[in-house]
Amino acid sequence: MFDTSFLPDALFEFVVVTDTHYMLDPGEKPLEFESRRKQSRRSGVALRQIASLDTDLVFHLGDLVQEYPETERFRLAVSEAMDQLEQCGVSVRHVAGNQDIGDKPDQTMPCLPVTPESLDYYHRICGPSWYSFDKEGVHFVILNTQILNTTLEQAGEQKSWLENDLKGNRNSRIFLLLHLPPFLYGPEDPDIGNYDNIGQPDRSWLLGLIEEYKVELMFAAHVHFSFYNRLGRVRFYNVPSPSFTRPGFSHLFASDAPPEQGRDDTPKLGYFLCRVFGDRVDVHLVRTWGAMELPGDQVSESSRLVTRSPRGLSSSPLGLSLLHPIAPTVEIPVAYPSIIRQRVRNDYPLLSCLELGITRVRFPASDLADAIQRTRLCALRDEGVKLIPFQLWSGASTFREQMNAHAEIIDEWEIQIPGSCQPPRDLAETISSKLCVPVSLSSVVPGEREQGKQHPRTRIGFPVAYLEKLNQQLESQQISVDSVLCRLPGEEAWDQISEVLKLNTLTNISRVDISLELKSLDDREIALASAESLFATALAPGMKIYYQPLIDFDRTMDITHGLLDALCNPRPAFNVLRCLNTILFSHPERLNGVSGSRPAPGIAMLEAHERSWYLITSSEAIASVSQIIPNRSSKVEPIRVFDLVAGTVRECAPDEIGSALIDTGLPTLIEA
Repeated sequence: MFDTSFLPDALFEFVVVTDTHYMLDPGEKPLEFESRRKQSRRSGVALRQIASLDTDLVFHLGDLVQEYPETERFRLAVSEAMDQLEQCGVSVRHVAGNQDIGDKPDQTMPCLPVTPESLDYYHRICGPSWYSFDKEGVHFVILNTQILNTTLEQAGEQKSWLENDLKGNRNSRIFLLLHLPPFLYGPEDPDIGNYDNIGQPDRSWLLGLIEEYKVELMFAAHVHFSFYNRLGRVRFYNVPSPSFTRPGFSHLFASDAPPEQGRDDTPKLGYFLCRVFGDRVDVHLVRTWGAMELPGDQVSESSRLVTRSPRGLSSSPLGLSLLHPIAPTVEIPVAYPSIIRQRVRNDYPLLSCLELGITRVRFPASDLADAIQRTRLCALRDEGVKLIPFQLWSGASTFREQMNAHAEIIDEWEIQIPGSCQPPRDLAETISSKLCVPVSLSSVVPGEREQGKQHPRTRIGFPVAYLEKLNQQLESQQISVDSVLCRLPGEEAWDQISEVLKLNTLTNISRVDISLELKSLDDREIALASAESLFATALAPGMKIYYQPLIDFDRTMDITHGLLDALCNPRPAFNVLRCLNTILFSHPERLNGVSGSRPAPGIAMLEAHERSWYLITSSEAIASVSQIIPNRSSKVEPIRVFDLVAGTVRECAPDEIGSALIDTGLPTLIEA
């Protein structure tokens, strides 16, 4: 079901899935949410996918069933859920959830707290609810969060066991798996009346142990939403559900509610594939999209492409310009089952950056003065993403003060020249002095007329046609810059980047980067422009390209779709960039000596080391490429066809290209 051929070799792999909420057949009776009828089939698809990944370990972080211990049919549901696991071919290591054994000890919780009887039943069916084991130098620790802060005898046993277990494995890499998260926003989150965290005082006790023993990685469940936190060294992920989303959390988004009052936001459904290396763990979100059936025979030959994360794409040119904050924060209204207002951060923009595999991000320098945004930007940097703040030039003293204050976390600083393309003298003098961070130049020039707009627009970035003149100005001022940013019209990507390649005399500019502004409400048009522009950057080693906006602009003077919609769910261009980024830049040595051409309308081609890539951007080009490839290819091995929107790959013989492309969405990439 999956193509993992672009992933680097790992020590081992494991899957984390949670909150499958197996649902007994309700028959014809009415339900509070109709999507409950879909839960068992959705979890079945996810489990069969997981089985096909054939990883070393699979963890289920709890809430195996929709029933809960005090309901009449709870044990029947557990029995059927366990049968489903077996039928899907998945052997899991269990973590106890609140639906499995009972809620935490809080009188406002919707279900009864854990009892000795519910705990005993769980241990008989699923095995111990706290345990540890070792794998390839990693010490896995599984904890029962539901009995923390209780007077149960087992609660004291678990605490003593955990303290001794961590003490005995102080020198190991430690991964911790839980059901309830310690917190969502921060360690000081209120606990009484809060359905979504571990209560006090055991939360502080646990966080103290995590810090003392330098836990590396932590996974928690329960909330059916993805969150990402850092607590010292530990990377802390909240795992989504493959069955449904929690309604209240859709208040995170400036949009209409998702279907079923927020309970059926299917693009967010999925699980995590984790790949362990000697120095890191790559965490890949595998979206299930709420599917209730596996692909039929007509597409059974296709495999889903698993793409790389930033640390596995160090040579990628893909970047983003953050026009929205990386970490919007809201207070969710009092919404069942929590009886308090919850402060929560929207981590989907950050997690989407990691899913795309971006390696650079531009953002307003003012974000560095905001403690929340700065912390989240630093988290991005720790994941392998370079940080480039941009700032209008307002004098040397302001600039130096900003740069020096943040130099330890910044990889490059973009200075924007207001109202002109020519660097002013005081800027030139500053650049010529010794600076602690590489400098990029951009321009902010108003006055561009656009059809249908009353007021002229402001262009951010140099025109490609101005680069030679800019180089002359820098040369006359006896200064050099590390890079300059050019604005690229999306519909002219290939031609504009080709023009940059012809500029061999940029003696005082080390690198030319590109900013591509998405300006359309047509998802297909944006997907095609995104594909062609990233494809073209392969011709220019060292060039970086920044896309904007990441999230839809739907309430401003110039509306456009982004890579994500207003619910932070992927639009087609997101998948196009995610897949093309991995295909082209996972193995940069394959692009050494690359050349490019347009062999026919609607086709862009790259060639390097007896390997060719054809980007198909029009339906009319299918007939042309069906003739070009058989005539050019002398290879015996199959050709690979990538549907970049669907994120799938299939193999075919050179003379089968036409039939392989008939039902493929655009844009399409062929590797021959």
